[in-house]
Amino acid sequence: MTGTRHHHEELFSVSQTVDRLRALAPELPEAQRALAVFILHDPPAAAARTILELAEAVGVSTGSITRLCRALGLPGYAQLRLALAASGAERDARGTWRADIGTDIGEHDSLARVAASVAATVSDVVTRTVEGLDLAVVEEVAARIAAARRTELFGVGGSATMAAEFQQRLYRIGLPVWAWSDTHVALTGAAVLGRGDVALVLSHSGGTREPREVLAEAASRGATTVAVTNAPASPLALHAELVLTTSVRAAGLRAEAVLARHAQMAVLDVLYVAVAQRTYDRTTQAMAATDEAVRPYRRDDGR
Repeated sequence: MTGTRHHHEELFSVSQTVDRLRALAPELPEAQRALAVFILHDPPAAAARTILELAEAVGVSTGSITRLCRALGLPGYAQLRLALAASGAERDARGTWRADIGTDIGEHDSLARVAASVAATVSDVVTRTVEGLDLAVVEEVAARIAAARRTELFGVGGSATMAAEFQQRLYRIGLPVWAWSDTHVALTGAAVLGRGDVALVLSHSGGTREPREVLAEAASRGATTVAVTNAPASPLALHAELVLTTSVRAAGLRAEAVLARHAQMAVLDVLYVAVAQRTYDRTTQAMAATDEAVRPYRRDDGR
């Protein structure tokens, strides 16, 4: 364990070489300054060169490279190449981290900081989404789902999870609702819809091909088509009869990975309650029946 830790500390130390080089560059002699400028332009590319190749590319002697290494506190060019390669790996890692986790949370942040950042980000996106909802559209979609002979839900990826959750809630209050994540099955379901039925699809980007094709199939059968998307000008939204829009923008946490699901669920929560209100008698009866059906499987102590 000690040896492994020492190895990681050594790599971390040499990876700081680029920062030291950037700080020293203005004060270096001309030849070494030219080397510094060349290296800082693309450290990983410089690391790929032998000492002779680097000297030739910059137009300096190999001795200048050796002197630059000593100015940086490194024994020789081999250590400089290792440091430059490490800086490239760090840069790639930071880019990967930012793409998936975001910029608000760092690898060394405390869990308290992580929890506070997640709570603030999720709260913000849910609030903006609900405040931005067109409630007249929500009313119309709720009325059509409440009266539908059949409602089909569809999404892919994270949107499929949200569709399945929404289906379970509506199904529990006695509505004929199905949710699909397989495109072929969803198209089959859309093909048997008709006037008075509803097809609701979820797609954060609105540009995914499969939801658009399912929506088009349902529309061709005369069904009401509803899109839940973050892009009101997307191809999906333009082909839907009714559009419910989320309000997600990249902030802290990656929108596609985390925030889109929270925003979609906020929209579906509002829509669920609106549907339940319109089917109050049937809903309360169904809730009582479903509660009674699963009651024997609940522990008496509530756990």
